[in-house]
Amino acid sequence: MLSFTLTKLLSLLIYPLSLSLLLGIAALVFSRLQWPRRSFYAMLLSVGWLYLCSTSLFANYLTGSLERDFVPRAMSVIDSADAIVLLGGGMRGDTHMGTLADLNQRGDRLVHAVALFKAGKAPVIVLTGGGVDGARTEAEQMKDLLAVMGVPGEHLLLEDESRDTHDNAVYTAQLLKDRGMDRILLVTSAYHMRRSLALFEAQGFDVIPAPTDFQQLVSPQVLPPWLPAVSNLSQSTDALHEIVGYWVYRWQGWL
Repeated sequence: MLSFTLTKLLSLLIYPLSLSLLLGIAALVFSRLQWPRRSFYAMLLSVGWLYLCSTSLFANYLTGSLERDFVPRAMSVIDSADAIVLLGGGMRGDTHMGTLADLNQRGDRLVHAVALFKAGKAPVIVLTGGGVDGARTEAEQMKDLLAVMGVPGEHLLLEDESRDTHDNAVYTAQLLKDRGMDRILLVTSAYHMRRSLALFEAQGFDVIPAPTDFQQLVSPQVLPPWLPAVSNLSQSTDALHEIVGYWVYRWQGWL
């Protein structure tokens, strides 16, 4: 619980939008206190940080530093395992008018896990992810979607108590070790794999990384890389959250 709260708080302090707002507020306070130089620099930092994080140059640099050790591999050369572990994070949640939960930009995780299953790489998929009180867990939401994608329910195991990646690893170990399963294909976004891999290996798993959801596009972008865009801001925010999470977990002694 402490790590979950600490990661969220530290991430908020460096998230582009929240940090820029805080610096903007500081600039206003300095201005009211008749400190024009401090007000100017605070506003400059506010606008500069927001602009930098909104460019594809910076966004791709951040995600590239996290993804570079986990390259995609052809399905034919991926080893088989006892189970596929699909980490949560690909769901936006249930919607008022929808019959199925809504996917978010990390929904590639579900597609890749199903592709591995249908290629015969493992007989079971473990769906991980808890939820807030009064709502369906993410594991339950993913189960419905995987059923639509052709994965029978008897091949799915649900780990629906976790709140963060450390919980994912601990609770999945409890679920699989009793079944004699210790070799897993770990499916998550490539930028999230460094932290995830270390956590699952710490639980004694023989882990085969199966990264997906790569952020850097092959085709050239329409806009120049120095122009700001909302999609780049979101990409930078995810990368910064992952960097903070990695160092918080190291501080906790989990990595």
